[in-house]
Amino acid sequence: MDSNNRRDLVISGSGSSSGGSYQDVKISGEGKVYGDIDCLQFKTNGISEISGQVKAKFIQVNGVSSMYGSVESEDIKVYGEVKLEGNVSYLDFKCRGSARVQGSMNGDRIDLEGDLTVAGDCEAETFNAKGAFRIDGLLNAGVIDISLYGASSAQEIGGEVITVRKKGFKSLLKSFLPMLDAKLDAETIEGDEIYLENTTAKVVRGSRITIGPGCEIDLVEYKESLNPFKGAKIHEYRQI
Repeated sequence: MDSNNRRDLVISGSGSSSGGSYQDVKISGEGKVYGDIDCLQFKTNGISEISGQVKAKFIQVNGVSSMYGSVESEDIKVYGEVKLEGNVSYLDFKCRGSARVQGSMNGDRIDLEGDLTVAGDCEAETFNAKGAFRIDGLLNAGVIDISLYGASSAQEIGGEVITVRKKGFKSLLKSFLPMLDAKLDAETIEGDEIYLENTTAKVVRGSRITIGPGCEIDLVEYKESLNPFKGAKIHEYRQI
């Protein structure tokens, strides 16, 4: 359908609609859409629920939204809380709130300042995280830059340049939030250039590796150089 012939879908207050092809979809208040959506822009404020797939050039979530099919968009912005039951395909994914993905994520750039949970794999060209995340599968990106503000984990982490630094909460705040320990836990971490802080892993493998404070690594395999900080725990290491 030609985008010029598409009509807008607007739900204000409380209401519902069927899926279809639209120009812009705007939900304010509490709205439900039954079926798939194909649109240029999807914006939701309040509480929304989409029973099918969402395909849009631009998606913005304010408030709480649940989407029960796959999601495909060039630009996704989350400022509230979103639950995505399917796979997510994107160019730019920005989260300033909380995102729960039951499938896998595949795209170009993830910019996280909040909380992200992915049940499958998470693939990107760049992964910038300032917050906490849990990835049950593989985190794979060319550049991975993580500032830990809470407990984070991934089954496997792979990339070219991997940097993990602890930021965390100030001591006063942390005394009230003891469960938010700023650590990263992974089975394996593999890359060319690796710098780690506050990381627990079974295997770290790469060319140039720095194991910083707060780390406990079972095995480090390095090609060119290994630089361990004082206090870092490395149970076994070898040059390969």
